[in-house]
Amino acid sequence: MKNPFFKKKNNDDDRSTREKIEGFASGVADFFDPDPEKEKILRHEDFSGAGDEYYASVSSRYKIVGRVFTLLCVVFLLFSILTNMSNITYENLFYFAREFGSAVDMASVHHETLSYDVYKDQNFTLYRGGIAAVSPSNVSLYTATGRKTFSGRSSYVAPFSVASKKYLLVYDISGNGFSLYNSFSKVYSETFESPVTDAAISESGVFAVVTKSSEFKTVINVYSEKINLVGRYSHKDYAIDVAIDSEGKRMAVLFYSAGDGTGVTELRVYDISESHKSDKEDSLGRVLLEEHYNGVFPLACTFLDNGDLAVVTDGNISILDEKYRAIKSIGFIEEVSAFCADSSGVAIALRSGALNDLNRVIAFDEKGKQIYDSTVKSSAEGIDVCERYLFLKSTHGVLRLDTKDGATETQSCQVGKLMVYDEDTAIVCGDSGASYVKFDRK
Repeated sequence: MKNPFFKKKNNDDDRSTREKIEGFASGVADFFDPDPEKEKILRHEDFSGAGDEYYASVSSRYKIVGRVFTLLCVVFLLFSILTNMSNITYENLFYFAREFGSAVDMASVHHETLSYDVYKDQNFTLYRGGIAAVSPSNVSLYTATGRKTFSGRSSYVAPFSVASKKYLLVYDISGNGFSLYNSFSKVYSETFESPVTDAAISESGVFAVVTKSSEFKTVINVYSEKINLVGRYSHKDYAIDVAIDSEGKRMAVLFYSAGDGTGVTELRVYDISESHKSDKEDSLGRVLLEEHYNGVFPLACTFLDNGDLAVVTDGNISILDEKYRAIKSIGFIEEVSAFCADSSGVAIALRSGALNDLNRVIAFDEKGKQIYDSTVKSSAEGIDVCERYLFLKSTHGVLRLDTKDGATETQSCQVGKLMVYDEDTAIVCGDSGASYVKFDRK
């Protein structure tokens, strides 16, 4: 008996297989051949001027191009799915669905007010086009239309929050812990042995949390966008403010020491890029810049959209380029009424009147260009900058100032924290809700 595995193949089967392959190849060739399509168009009953082969030929070629384009789209889609298969998870699909809803809310927002749950001592932050409301007992996230996307319990005594497009970071300035959230869940939490004093987060997802140790007054823990501890930086003085650039490669820190009684502010810039992530311990080789300012107290530092570094103290504003050369530095002696510093710009209001009814305002845009330095007839409880406009929260409402022509417009509003949504809209967050302050579009 012969083994069936070594049975000789039938020639008819081979011929049938060849005919199928040849038929398939012929079908593919016809699919991309304009001549059959041209003949089909010429035979069509709706084709006027049946003898006009030129237009039939052009039409057939366009149809073939359309088929090629469709095929390339299918190939690209399959290639994208195969190469990103590890990222196609239930969690990511759920995240996409939730973020799609938030994006729709941002595009369709037209409400005058936004209501949220009332808690004592709430802190507010703009997050993904909506608002994050953080209290000692609760963390809630709302879209631009007021739809709640997340609510979770917290046990922080004095919570504060910072946000990027990727994460919301909540830390307890009277406690030892911090938590990290996305738009629908808590993704990480950690508790230190010492209190948390400050934190910063980059648009890339890289973030830093400031605490201390028995040996150092400042210990800065740096985490990657995947929430892994990748660096630890220690210093003998207190860190007042921390900033990370949008790519998560540089970190600026303002330290302060009383010194001999005059006060010394120290600015340090660290390299926190991938090249140093294998070594978590502090290294002097990571310090890109070390500069001192005598007799002033540090207020804020930030990396602007173009990569420049802005430093704000109670005695001067300095703008440094990416090579840390001073582009602009303005000194002042007036008392600070309000200030802001983020990637969209830097602004400070300096009290010029005895009743805080006059303020000198100095502002720089996201490119480090000075856009304003003049006196404004308004009180300043809060200040922000967006593109060409300055926003001041006064006792009477919100004032928007056009830095190009000096035109001002004031809208009344409730008492609360000022946040700028866009060039035409400010948000004021009170105890029980937020009000949208609308300005005329120019």
